[in-house]
Amino acid sequence: MTERYLKNSLDIPSINDANPEKLDHFVKFNTEKILFNYPISHYSRDYNVYDGYAGIAFTYFHLHQLNPNLTIAGDKVGLLCTTYLSAALSAAKKTTTKHVGFLISHVGPLALAVVVYHTIEKNSDEALNYMNLILDKYHHLAIKEDSNELLYGRAGYIYALKFIQNHCFDNEEIMQKLTDDKIKEIFELIIVEGQKGGADSNSVEKPPLMWSWKGKEYLGAVHGVAGIVAILLQFKNLAEPYLNDLFQTMEWLAKNAFENGNYPSSLSNRGDHLVQVCHGAPGIVPAFLKIYELYPTHAISSTLLSAAIKSSDLIWERGILKKGLTGLCHNSLGNAYSFLLLYLVTKNEEQLSRALAFGFYASQWEKETEKKRVKVPDRPWSLWEGLAGGVIFWGDLSTVLRDVKTNMGLTVSREKVLGFPCFTDL
Repeated sequence: MTERYLKNSLDIPSINDANPEKLDHFVKFNTEKILFNYPISHYSRDYNVYDGYAGIAFTYFHLHQLNPNLTIAGDKVGLLCTTYLSAALSAAKKTTTKHVGFLISHVGPLALAVVVYHTIEKNSDEALNYMNLILDKYHHLAIKEDSNELLYGRAGYIYALKFIQNHCFDNEEIMQKLTDDKIKEIFELIIVEGQKGGADSNSVEKPPLMWSWKGKEYLGAVHGVAGIVAILLQFKNLAEPYLNDLFQTMEWLAKNAFENGNYPSSLSNRGDHLVQVCHGAPGIVPAFLKIYELYPTHAISSTLLSAAIKSSDLIWERGILKKGLTGLCHNSLGNAYSFLLLYLVTKNEEQLSRALAFGFYASQWEKETEKKRVKVPDRPWSLWEGLAGGVIFWGDLSTVLRDVKTNMGLTVSREKVLGFPCFTDL
C-alpha cells in the first residue's frame, strides 16, 4: 500500500503568510508550459474533456470565469479557450463515439461550445447550432446508453445539459430547446435503473439505489454511486420526488467507510489501497459536501459532513500520490480539492492550510518527477490526468486565499469556486 503514496512530511503554511500572487504565478507559469508542450495540431484526434483539447479549453474557460482579463503569453484566456475549443471540435469531427458523458464523448466539447459561443464569443446562432447538434445526434444515444456513471454515461450527459443551463439561462432560444422535460427523460432513466440495481445489489444491506459499471458495483465519484447521486441531487426540482431514496443511498454509502475514513472502490473489491478521486475518499468527499451545501438542514447532511471531515485526515496522510502531482483524477491536487471544498463549507482554517500545503508542494512537479519520486502522468498536460487540473486548482486556491485576505469573507469565491471541476461545480 505504501508504494502508492509518499509519506506526508509537509509543513502547514500560515494563511497570513501565504501570498495569492505566488499561486497566480503557478497558474501563469504552468499554463505557458501547456501552451508550449501541448500545441494545437490539425491532425490530432484529442477531442475530449478528460485528457484532450476540450479539457484545456475547459481550463481556460474556468480561468476566464475567475478573471476575464487574465492574459497568458500575451493572449487573454478567453481567446485561448476558443482556440483550443476549435481544435477539440475539429478533432471530434474525425472521430466517433458511442458514449455520452461530458468527460469522454463528443458531448463534452459540444456542450462547452454552446457555453463558450454564448458567453465569450457572443455568437448566439453558433451556440444554438451546437445545442441542436447535441439534442439531435446524442440525446437518443443517452436514452440507449447502458452506462449511468459520470465518465462515460448518463450522469455525465445530464451534467453537460445542466452546465449549459447554468451558463445560458439568459438565452431564450437555447432554453426553449433545452427543456426540463429533455433532462427529466434521462434523469428518470437513471433513477429507474438505480432502483433495479438496488433491489439486485450484492450488498448485505441493500441500498435504495445502485448502479453497475462493467459488472461491478462501484462506490466512488467517476464510475459509482457517489458520482451519480451527487449529479442527480444538483437537479433540485427533478430530485424532489426521489429525495428519500437518494439520501438513504448516501447514508448507506457513508456506512461503507473504513475506520480510517477511506472507502472501497466497489462492493467486490474491499481493499483499502486507493486514495484518489476516481476510487476512494477523495472523490466521495466532494459529493458529501455538495449535498451538505444544497440540503444543509436535511437529517443526513450533518452525518455526511462528519464523514467528509474524517476522510480529510486520511487524505492528508495518504494523498500525495506517486502517480502524479497535478491532475484531478488520480493525482495529488485532485485529492487537495477535498481540503479546499471543506474550507468553503466549514471555514476551518486547517483545511485551507492543508490545501495550500498540497498546492505549494505540487508546484515542484518538475523537480519531483526528475527525482523520480513521482511519475509522469500518461497525459501530462491534460485536465483530469495532468497539469491543466493543477492550473484550475491553483486558480481556485488563489481566489479563495485572496478573498480571505482582502474581504475577510468568501463573497467572490463562493460565486466562482463552486465545486470539483466537471463534477460538483454545477
